[in-house]
Amino acid sequence: MRTPCLLLLCAAACGHAPAAPSRSGSLPGGGVAEAPADPDQVSAQLSTEAHAFLKSEGALFWQRWTTGAGPMPAGALAEHPALLQRRSLELLTLAAAKHPESRPLALLRQQIATLQISREAGAEIDALERARSQLAFQVEGQDRAERDLDRLLTDEPSAQKRAVIALAEAKAAQALAPLLLARDAAVEKAITTLNLGSWSALVERAHGMPVAALADLAEKTLVATESVAARAVQSTAVRNIGVTADRLRRSDLARLVRSAPADAEFPTRRAWAATKEVFRELGIEVPEALRVDAEPSPSKGARPLALWIDPPADVRLSLRPTGGFEEQRATLHEGARALGGALAAAQPWELSQLGDGAAAEGAAQLFEELAGDPDWLRATTQLRGEPLDDLVHTQAVRRLLSARRAAALVLFEIQRRQGARTAEAQAALYRGLLQRATFAVLSDDDAARWSLEADPWIRGAVPLFGALLGAQLEKPLWWKSKDTKAALSTLWTGGRSMTAPEAARALGLAALDPAALATAAAAQVAYVAPEAPPPAPRPDYKYMQGDKKRRRHRRK
Repeated sequence: MRTPCLLLLCAAACGHAPAAPSRSGSLPGGGVAEAPADPDQVSAQLSTEAHAFLKSEGALFWQRWTTGAGPMPAGALAEHPALLQRRSLELLTLAAAKHPESRPLALLRQQIATLQISREAGAEIDALERARSQLAFQVEGQDRAERDLDRLLTDEPSAQKRAVIALAEAKAAQALAPLLLARDAAVEKAITTLNLGSWSALVERAHGMPVAALADLAEKTLVATESVAARAVQSTAVRNIGVTADRLRRSDLARLVRSAPADAEFPTRRAWAATKEVFRELGIEVPEALRVDAEPSPSKGARPLALWIDPPADVRLSLRPTGGFEEQRATLHEGARALGGALAAAQPWELSQLGDGAAAEGAAQLFEELAGDPDWLRATTQLRGEPLDDLVHTQAVRRLLSARRAAALVLFEIQRRQGARTAEAQAALYRGLLQRATFAVLSDDDAARWSLEADPWIRGAVPLFGALLGAQLEKPLWWKSKDTKAALSTLWTGGRSMTAPEAARALGLAALDPAALATAAAAQVAYVAPEAPPPAPRPDYKYMQGDKKRRRHRRK
């Protein structure tokens, strides 16, 4: 998963919310008198309520992320019961129908609809999320949490031990399948109960693209990147983990893109400074309003996080300096997201804060891929020769597998609703798509992980959009070009509401093009540093001397 967005957290939080009053005559402010007859008046009140809720929830989430303490963000919804009243949604729907050209109204209705679906299916959503968060498996007699899996697999040099770890986690995930099926059924029932049409209609409104077109884009991404990704995985598997691609397993994927050998080139407290230097190269000043918390507190969330609490006035960036390549890569991504929020200029507030954030994610992924750009790495580190080649090639594999995996999950969410309704059918679908996307073999036990990744909506859509948009913006030395600044301004000023198709049109692109991603990654895979390879070490045969018999010399 790339960075979480506040809007997704809103939906998840609703399962914890108290039941809203059921009286159809309730006012959005919480009273019990007859509701105003004018839907426009109600929509204005709901806009104020939703804005206040998102600001309050964001502040609570920030406190929890940066300190590990404080009230749960879900508690913010209790102060805004009007957002959960069915009558509110009905009147907002009337207002949106009255003003079909109003984008803010459509975004607000989508947001409140999502909140109410999560409330209606709250029990089932809570049960699944609680089980996911508490999922544990044993490794060498010790209990491990699901969140530890990637680190364990990345750090473990033994393929056999990696397989044991992955198997333990996959078997633990099997218990989630009934909860997942119950959650899906509850969400579908809620959509019907709230008269919201269908799951497909909600997804289309969320991403500005018909479901069929989204599936087609995901399929084209897998096809366009197939050849270059296969070559990249083959060479990287041999170099990084010592196996050929046909022997690659799901348990090997985390270590396949391990970048620890380059960590020394990315010292502690350098990541944010290097990111700001890229902004300066583009002629972009970081606004003073952007709040950056870079304290190395152990209670803070480990990875960088940008939070759009009330853009552009209140955007925050959490950093916990640890050093290393992964911190630099994540800081480039989240730093760009934070900057985009601070420069958002769309009004009213719904245009800046609501939506899937695909355009901003495209800009963020453009910056993140600097971590695999040989020109930028040569300018900012001492990496040269073979170590530079290795890092560039490894990041090309990470980039390709990330986009391909997102495309596979998009297809998974769409296709599993078209007939694969049983747990067994969905596991088989998941296994086939993930094997195709990653070139790694998944066992029957690995397939049980589908219930860890299945989403009420389409989680993979935004990272897929971001990967394609970022690749279409990429060109040699783009971070030194003023043309890039103009393109980024186009994406950022649109706020979260700018969809991926809208972003492509605004940038003068015919459409989102997976071929651009394949081309950009192919250039990385083909890169060869201009320095000569280091001289081969002279053979040292001393280690063989232990078998040599000592001669006894006779005295004459």
